[in-house]
Amino acid sequence: MGKTLASYVQSGNLNFLVGSGASMPAISVAGNIEKEINDLIEAGDVAAANLAALKFIEEIEDANEDIVADMVDGDAKTTFNAYLGFLSNVDRILFERKTNLLSRQANLFTTNYDMFFERSADALSGFILNDGFDRATGLTDAFRFAPEKYFDRTYRSGSVYNHQAEVPTFNLIKIHGSLSWGRNNQESIVFEPRRPAGLSDVDKANPEKVIASLKQRALILPNIRKFESTLLDRVYFDLLRLFSNALERENALLVAFGFSFADEHILDITRRALRNPTAQLIVFSYSAEGAETYAEMFKQQRNVLIVAPVDGARLGFTELNKLLASIASEIDSL
Repeated sequence: MGKTLASYVQSGNLNFLVGSGASMPAISVAGNIEKEINDLIEAGDVAAANLAALKFIEEIEDANEDIVADMVDGDAKTTFNAYLGFLSNVDRILFERKTNLLSRQANLFTTNYDMFFERSADALSGFILNDGFDRATGLTDAFRFAPEKYFDRTYRSGSVYNHQAEVPTFNLIKIHGSLSWGRNNQESIVFEPRRPAGLSDVDKANPEKVIASLKQRALILPNIRKFESTLLDRVYFDLLRLFSNALERENALLVAFGFSFADEHILDITRRALRNPTAQLIVFSYSAEGAETYAEMFKQQRNVLIVAPVDGARLGFTELNKLLASIASEIDSL
């Protein structure tokens, strides 16, 4: 399997699509939350839907606080180490590339709000993570979100002969927003990793205060989109367009992990992009049963490879990292 995957990775423009399954067991609150909230909205109980969304986000924020503060232990440490291994392996794959025709850049698309990617990247010496914020200005810590930063590449040059070499970089593209995002007077998205003030139980009984609290977060909520601002809509569509454009490139490779494709808009974009005959989707399925679901989803597309465990086994982050490590070794030996 490692040799087969290495051939795709070696010749492809690398993109990863990471879903909530990657952040388990630290964060296991996703479940059927979107369906539950949608059911409440369709039943006319918008206040209950808002409250469910707020509680869902607060659970993720509880776990995220420990991640940001580097107090990870237990399940959070297990997940943190998995992300750390993932970034290390992909960084090695990019570094070992033998051609200058492909960039040493990988796109990390994720629907996760949490900051495991950011925290893991921070723990790796010399690791370059571009989260889309413009930190070129020095007079403010309210860094502006600038998606055009995703097109930047990083090179190192020699001090004598001025030769240039690209170094591995990662674009982190959080298409449903992030707990590290805030709104700057409804004018722009800024880097704001501090958690908004919480509501008391009494405040949570007030629907208006719940709505106001939700609006403090720059997130696409897990519902049928009742509360997003125009500002967030614009950013959201820009990021989805980046996802679509990345898959339209020649030899685009998309590796999906921990992602169910239950988000129909992302599934539709992916299917359309796979009309590009040079594109390739590799889906890592957690179980053999899940692989059957993926096979049904993509039965019309020929350029999809589904990697699944045998019946009764599981393909989690640990197994994925072992595969990526074997791919890096395979590329290194070429």
